Amino acid sequence: MADRIDRYFSDYFSGVIDMQIMLRKSELKIPDVVDENIGGGRALNKHTRPLDDMLIVEESDYILQSFIRDKWLMSNFLKILTDEERSMLALRFDRRRKRSWYQVARMLSKSESQCHRDMGLIKKRYNKSLFAEPVDNFNP
Repeated sequence: MADRIDRYFSDYFSGVIDMQIMLRKSELKIPDVVDENIGGGRALNKHTRPLDDMLIVEESDYILQSFIRDKWLMSNFLKILTDEERSMLALRFDRRRKRSWYQVARMLSKSESQCHRDMGLIKKRYNKSLFAEPVDNFNP
């Protein structure tokens, strides 16, 4: 479970989720429809609304919506953390700058063991908020 949460944090703070969203939107812009109307007439009542069509395609695409949901969940989770906890996550999980726990602890003026404890608590909170068991509302 910790590896999964680490991957979510790393993807968010490294900008991977934003890149995946932009990439998927650009993939959806590529037309994949082949005109099979060989020798036929033209449709008379056909309206072309490219912006509306693009919005419908983006809203109905499961992959794009899952990336957007992941970004939304992470940004909402970060709102409940303190500034110090957010900065620790940003320092540790940004893949563009590889920082060790020693470097993160020195930047935050903490010990490494305290950083490990704080990270464990953050991961437990994230696990409870995201992967919680569904509530059973059955009252016998």
